[in-house]
Amino acid sequence: MKISFFSIIIPFYNKEKTLEACIKSLLNQDFPRDQYEIIAVNDNSSDHSISIIQKYPFIKLAHEKIQNPYTARNTGILNAAGIYMVFTDADVEAPRSWLSNIYNSINKNNCDILIGWYNPAYHIRLLEIHGSLVSERIKKAIKDKSPSMLTACAANFIVKKEVFKKEGLFLDNSNSEDTYFSIRCMEKGYNIGFADNISVKRNDINSTSVFLLKNFIYGCSNAIDIKHKLPLSGKLKYVYLTIKFIARYFPLGVGLLLFTFSYFAGYLLSKTKLLTPELLSNLVSKYTRFTNKKGL
Repeated sequence: MKISFFSIIIPFYNKEKTLEACIKSLLNQDFPRDQYEIIAVNDNSSDHSISIIQKYPFIKLAHEKIQNPYTARNTGILNAAGIYMVFTDADVEAPRSWLSNIYNSINKNNCDILIGWYNPAYHIRLLEIHGSLVSERIKKAIKDKSPSMLTACAANFIVKKEVFKKEGLFLDNSNSEDTYFSIRCMEKGYNIGFADNISVKRNDINSTSVFLLKNFIYGCSNAIDIKHKLPLSGKLKYVYLTIKFIARYFPLGVGLLLFTFSYFAGYLLSKTKLLTPELLSNLVSKYTRFTNKKGL
């Protein structure tokens, strides 16, 4: 089996409207083509997504029967030959220098894990301010070695395969396993980095309302996940950082409170059992159908 430097892993479920744009952006990289492979993992799609992948015979196509994005990512890892696993999503478009910048960041900082963030599909100032806030949060977490401040994004997430061999694959009981995996690895002393210049475009986030719903779902998921408890100190640091951003971008920055409210509304509803795991699963399914219908 030929070993590439990168294995790009893309789980997909009914993403025929965005998948080809994603693939084309990955094929347009300025990084040597023989140094990366693309693995697309079908997560029980019922549309024409598979036929899109089959147009590109050099892309590895894998199938996962359990419909869960992290289970699909694990299937991709098991089929990968690269040194580093590069995770992205089927509704993402990567800039031409994406892999080159990832490569440079990894070599410069000797990263075991590299975290990147994203931009919304359209120029939405409030979402861009939120992205800057989250980026500052990640940088502070890494600088202070504070796991409770850390977050990550599976649409732009790079992990050395050796880490999975030592620590095991992703858990599939949370919508935020990218973050929890990073937290576990930071606690064990792995070298985690963040790079501003590897941002991608997320076509599934094209409005503030869509982002608010995603934030609500994240809050629900984090409340239900009982395997990880984040200390209050990290949450208070993030509140302080949010207040600083509100002041910096006032009055538009006040909109950041909407995101905070949507997250904690989901968290509290789930924590108090008013929103059960079954209802959350139904909500996630409806959200997925909605974004697929809208072509997000």
